[in-house]
Parts: sequence; structure tokens; C-alpha cells
Amino acid sequence: MVKCNACGGTYEPVLSDGMEYYHKCPPLSVVELAAAVAAGKVQLPVGETPDIAVTRRSYERSNQRDENIQVDPRTGASSPKSVGAGTTAQAPAPPPVIKVG
Repeated sequence: MVKCNACGGTYEPVLSDGMEYYHKCPPLSVVELAAAVAAGKVQLPVGETPDIAVTRRSYERSNQRDENIQVDPRTGASSPKSVGAGTTAQAPAPPPVIKVG
């Protein structure tokens, strides 16, 4: 299990069926956008509130992580689109509880 240092999301890079998971941070939520506005990091149009703003446009994180793969057409090398703020290893997720009967 890893934790994204940009958005705080936690996920398993390899799912239980063996498939790889490529994380991409979501846009700022209403609460996060309101905090960014209050801190002077984002300026909204006059009279617009954060709850209205997020319905009109997406506000991406400046340090967002996008693990989806891009391939350099010149070299064929592949890499994540953006490593962003990176990840921090977490304790493994507990196994699922299966109730029988």
C-alpha cells in the first residue's frame, strides 16, 4: 500500500488479481479549493464561490501525480506522465473479510 503525497489517496500499486494500478490525482475538491483561495494561492472570478467554481472548471494540483505511462516516440522509453510529490510506503492493506453463511 502506498500513499500519494500530493492528494493523500492510498492504493495498492498491484491489485489482488495481479493487474497494475496507475494512480492519477483528482482535481481539487470544494474544501481544498476554498483553502487554496483563503491562502491566496488561487483567485476566483469576482463573485464566484468555490462550490460554483468546481462545477465550471477543474483545478488541478500543482504537484499532482499521474502514473499513467507515456512513451517517448524518439527513444521508445516509457515513464510516468508526472511523478508529482511522490508516494510514501504504508502498511499492507489487511486481507478482506469473507463471511460465509
